[in-house]
Amino acid sequence: MSNLLPDKWREALERVYDKAGNLLSKISPRKKDENSPERLTADVFPASIQFSAPSLDMDELDDELVIRAELPGLGRDDFSVEVAGRELTIKGEKKMVNERKGGDGRCISECRYGAFSRTVRLPYEIDEKSVAADLKNGLLTIRLKKPDNMRRIRCRVPVS
Repeated sequence: MSNLLPDKWREALERVYDKAGNLLSKISPRKKDENSPERLTADVFPASIQFSAPSLDMDELDDELVIRAELPGLGRDDFSVEVAGRELTIKGEKKMVNERKGGDGRCISECRYGAFSRTVRLPYEIDEKSVAADLKNGLLTIRLKKPDNMRRIRCRVPVS
């Protein structure tokens, strides 16, 4: 049905949908768990089905946390990464691309566009100066060095 709507109307409807999701997250009766690694951001749905929110993987290594976020089609200027205490936030906007090469309409449109925000609660505070981020082929990799008191020290134990 979306292919029957003019682009202006479809874009306007998508903006209304995004604003409704933001409104619902503000008035949602769901209580935010302080120990939960994730907070509600763009809307009240789980992260796996959030409206255009990036999917994440987080791996804890001996001396750092590595977070990978899927941001297909986005460039470095389309999003930002912020660390404040125990929270990491990725936010940005995926803009609609209007490339029409003939024909009188789109047959199918499953891509999501619009603003997004994703906040993850980290297991400990991170020094903002020790964060590094890299974007390659739509995959954002963020490396967060652990504080010295949280690093795992390994030593070999002799067995008799």
